[in-house]
Amino acid sequence: MNYHHLTIEERSCIRKYYVDGLSYREIARLIGRNVSTVSREIRRNCSHMYDIPTYYPHTAQKKYLLRRSYCHRGMFHSQEVLDYIEEKLRATWSPEQIACTPCELKLPSWLAYHLPVDLREISDKRQSEGAAPQGKEPRSERNAREIQ
Repeated sequence: MNYHHLTIEERSCIRKYYVDGLSYREIARLIGRNVSTVSREIRRNCSHMYDIPTYYPHTAQKKYLLRRSYCHRGMFHSQEVLDYIEEKLRATWSPEQIACTPCELKLPSWLAYHLPVDLREISDKRQSEGAAPQGKEPRSERNAREIQ
């Protein structure tokens, strides 16, 4: 999917056209964006002054930057944490096992679902090879033995 965020100039255009009373569809056509983008932008960033909805592009830009600061990008600053995760993935641990392991590194609880891309490739490769955790036999062999 290829997309880019609204710029302050596009937000200023939205403000002008919104104040002029144009429909979302017309605003979207004029700025070259999808109708849902315009609708979502106004709904997310509209302020209510005296029960009158108003849209301010600079306020919208500040709200956007604040929301963006909450994302998980750059959470793995320590090479020590990355090395620990990689070591456990290579030892066929699942991301859930790594996240729940008590250690002095204080791994984040959302680790299992937000692995760095290069470590996610190791995890995917491990799963495609069908590696079982050390000390356990693959489930299919256990089931076959239990049936007999």
